[in-house]
Amino acid sequence: MLKNWKDIAIALALAILTWYLLTGREKVEAWVDMSVEMTNAPEGLTIRKGLVSKIEVRVRGPKGLVRSLDRRKWTYSLDVSRLKVGENLVDIDRERIPLSMAYEVVEVKPSRLLLTVDRIAKKEVPVIAEWRGSLRPDYRLIEIKTHPEVVEVRGAERQVKQMTQARVSVQLDFEDPPSLWSEDVPIKLAEGVEANPGQVKVSLRFGPEIKTAWVRVPVILEAGPGLQAKSSQSYVRVQVEGPVPLLREAEAGRDIEGLTAVVVLPGGLKPGRHPVRYQLTTPDGFRVLSRETETVGVTIRK
Repeated sequence: MLKNWKDIAIALALAILTWYLLTGREKVEAWVDMSVEMTNAPEGLTIRKGLVSKIEVRVRGPKGLVRSLDRRKWTYSLDVSRLKVGENLVDIDRERIPLSMAYEVVEVKPSRLLLTVDRIAKKEVPVIAEWRGSLRPDYRLIEIKTHPEVVEVRGAERQVKQMTQARVSVQLDFEDPPSLWSEDVPIKLAEGVEANPGQVKVSLRFGPEIKTAWVRVPVILEAGPGLQAKSSQSYVRVQVEGPVPLLREAEAGRDIEGLTAVVVLPGGLKPGRHPVRYQLTTPDGFRVLSRETETVGVTIRK
């Protein structure tokens, strides 16, 4: 068997060659995807609608060659140099399809494009921010701001003329809201319109809900050295505007930390009972609206 190995090799080579020639001559068809690339785009114009990202080409050719088409990425160059404002009917030119003469182009989908063209325009518009989400009870969004507050938008003239604002949206849920949250957020625009800058810094400021209530305030008496004095009341009532979580403390019968009525006794008071004005100290976020009384009765002992 080893003596005739050359004859076996020749026979095998002839068989492979015969198979290649037979399959090479066999004609088959296949669909090939080609991405669309614009060339010679006219300055100052933009395609508002009608442009496709790819076309499908049905080709016929030798079986062996057609099978190899899928191994490459194909691009069709769409010449848009003659576009004008309005609707433009543009044919897909088969001669620009990048295939060799070994292939026959049978069909193209789509065979033509209806392109709507507009002038490019730009203008400045304010940025409107909105927050959507949830907070724990008794808390609220106090302020929402963007930086910058105005951006330049650029796109099709018809779309840009209708724009009065650019919008950004933040979707966040807070169980323990920070006093301040800040992050860069992209601007939402219609397709074909772009902003400069494309994102803005959004700042959210949170704080407790505010309400008005009457609360009791402990009286603190500050007497000078050697002076014996006693207040006729331990509390005064005042109307305040303040954070709901702290006002709930007062509703539960507890004193609000930092809210006091301080009585500083002036010098020279004689023994007996005297009405003395008090000064209110308030924690952050509180505002005094009214008082039941402006003075506290103080008794000076001998």
